[in-house]
Amino acid sequence: MTPKQCNVCAAPLGPALYRSAENASITTMNRVIAGRTEIFFCGACGHLQTSELPNLAQYYAQEYAVNLQSDDDDQLYKVVDGRPVYRAEHQANVLLDKVGFADGARVLDYGCAKAATLRKVLARRPGIRPFAFDVTDKYVPFWEKFIEPGNWATHRANPAWNGTIDVVLSFYALEHVGDLRAFLDVVWKLLRHGGTFYFVVPNAYRNVADFVVADHINHFSEPSLRTMLARAGFEALDVDAESHDAAFVVIARKLDHPATAAPGPAGVDALRPRAAEMAQFWSDAVARVRAFEATLPNDARRAIYGAGFYGNFIAFALKEPDKVECFIDQNLHLQGREIHGKPIVAPAALDPGVDTIFVGLNPGQARNIIQGIAAWRDSRRAYLFL
Repeated sequence: MTPKQCNVCAAPLGPALYRSAENASITTMNRVIAGRTEIFFCGACGHLQTSELPNLAQYYAQEYAVNLQSDDDDQLYKVVDGRPVYRAEHQANVLLDKVGFADGARVLDYGCAKAATLRKVLARRPGIRPFAFDVTDKYVPFWEKFIEPGNWATHRANPAWNGTIDVVLSFYALEHVGDLRAFLDVVWKLLRHGGTFYFVVPNAYRNVADFVVADHINHFSEPSLRTMLARAGFEALDVDAESHDAAFVVIARKLDHPATAAPGPAGVDALRPRAAEMAQFWSDAVARVRAFEATLPNDARRAIYGAGFYGNFIAFALKEPDKVECFIDQNLHLQGREIHGKPIVAPAALDPGVDTIFVGLNPGQARNIIQGIAAWRDSRRAYLFL
């Protein structure tokens, strides 16, 4: 469905900035779905917006699932001095640095999946009262392990909580929301007077994968975030683009009454050429992968580094994906599993005979990551960097 107006400021949207070349798109769950990804730029507030998936509510309630395989948060955030740091751990650390929780504070993780970050926060601040909400029942078995009955809900937030919550948390949820105003109205009602809304959303300008993920409807910028909050009755206290790699960490305070409008934000014009660069990057990406593939001898032994979105994108772009022997990833939770029938191995476990690596990592970090793999420093391999 092609959007008629901006989800943030309701301004009319012009022609698409980007359309995927083929009639296929990739979701967060690395599923290929039918349909072209279309992305629009709002000249009024600097928001990037993707056409919605058909049957969006059904997709999240029945198909979308985050980390159901294990009881640990297994999304790798980064590797620091050889030690993997997982996303929930980092999110909890940043949250606790930024927000002081009083004993008895009622803290709701809204759209929380397994609520892994909230569980880590509770372990360090046992005096808070945790609450959880998501649109699906899939995560209830995880919540029951640390949240008391009556303090979690599915499909619809419990109206009895309205006006009682001290802090509403949201980690990587707003990018999926078609009706942002309805989402924020619920958050506003849940919070007590002066309560805190703390949320994290991807920053496509730091990680170009977010630009083209089919089920990320919203791609925020600082101007569009400030516009969104002002229109929904919040004061933006902090919009931090540094504490998380490729994400905005936002702290907002509930105002007395929801607003109906907001002044035009600064900085929108500077975003337009950057958005055009991302569109061009993805317009050329399949051609770059296939051009490199065409230079390889038939007996080249091939692997893809990265078991996430970029790695899957490369796998779908290849003309001969069956020639890939394995995927490589530093995430301990993924090693030993399979993608597309191929094993996922640690860098140190890669067969030395593999001589060609398609690097499926954030282009802004990919070369440094590859150079930092000690086990590969004396190897001679051909690399494709997106």
